[in-house]
Amino acid sequence: MPELAKENSKAGLEAFIRYYYELKSHANETGDVAALATLSTPECIVCSHMMEASIQGYKTGRWMVGGTFQVPAIEMDWQPDEASHLSRVQVIQDAISYFNSDGSQGRPADIATNDVFVVVAQFQTTWKVVDTGVVR
Repeated sequence: MPELAKENSKAGLEAFIRYYYELKSHANETGDVAALATLSTPECIVCSHMMEASIQGYKTGRWMVGGTFQVPAIEMDWQPDEASHLSRVQVIQDAISYFNSDGSQGRPADIATNDVFVVVAQFQTTWKVVDTGVVR
C-alpha cells in the first residue's frame, strides 16, 4: 500500500481509494483477491460481490481480458473529526471479454463503463471500505 494511503487524512483517503481500484484491476486480471479482501469490511456487500465476480472469472480454467479500472476524479466532503467519510468516485472500467478453458468465448462481453460510485470508508488503524455502490 502506498505510504500516503496509510494516512488518516483527505489525501490519504484519496490515495487509498485509488489503491483499492488498482487492486480490483489486479483481481480482474488474475482472479487473486487476497490483497483486495484486506481493504474492506465483511459488511461491505458490494465489495464481496465484486471480489466474487473476479474469482468466478477464473474458475475451472476460465479467464477474463480487460476490466481495468481508472479513477480520474474523487470528490469528498472531508470532516476531520468524523470516523466515516463519503466520497464520490468517477470509475471508468474497460470492457471485459470472458473465455472458457478451451479458449472459446464464455459469457457475453461486458461493455466499458464510466460511472460514479459512492465509497464510504473508515479509518481505525487503516482505511477500510465499509460500503460502496454505483450512483444511478
